[in-house]
Amino acid sequence: MKTSLIIALPPSNLRIGLIEARGITVKPSTQEYRDQIGSDTIKFVSPDCIYPDQMQKGIRSLLKTFGFHPSGRSRPASEFLFKDLQNRGGFNFINNVVDINNHLSLTSHLPISTFDLEKSGYDLCLRIGLDDETYIFNREGQELSLKKLLVVARHGMDSAAIGSPVKDSQGTKVFEESKNIAVVIYTSGNVTTEDDMQRLLDRYVRLLKKETGAAEIESAILNAAP
Repeated sequence: MKTSLIIALPPSNLRIGLIEARGITVKPSTQEYRDQIGSDTIKFVSPDCIYPDQMQKGIRSLLKTFGFHPSGRSRPASEFLFKDLQNRGGFNFINNVVDINNHLSLTSHLPISTFDLEKSGYDLCLRIGLDDETYIFNREGQELSLKKLLVVARHGMDSAAIGSPVKDSQGTKVFEESKNIAVVIYTSGNVTTEDDMQRLLDRYVRLLKKETGAAEIESAILNAAP
């Protein structure tokens, strides 16, 4: 794997799934895949469906370990997707790469980041956001405060943060011209075993191969435990 992700954090229960996919084609999802997503997520649309308490507490507790307080607009991305799905009454299709990200984030209840590697660079690290650090996370120019938030950042270069379990930087998002991507799945060893993570990675890899025609894909599990 060409992508390097260094964990520059204190010991914790953080568990990361990392995928690098090269030679992808970004395009609208096929009807077959759209139908599969609809089938997998329809159960979440009902207002009676409640976000799993164990997953919510587990991921929020992980972020609190580093001093961040996830709530409101700063809640984990997986929670935001769940609420957005219920508000819309259905899945928000964007493109095949983003759809895979959001589909598997919804079904696993784990926050996931996807980066265009030509924009982010291949040398990355996990660190804690600085007190005055921010980045723009959407086309409207809205900023996210990264204070004490777990972030993915460039390692070396400008050391800029590019993503997090809450929202990712607009500057490294995937669009039609993207060819090489990295995927980061955030979880805690308290809620996701290595076997569960490997099954999720395997499913993610299968979908990337089928839906994007990726030429090469590699994956790994990283742990921050001592």
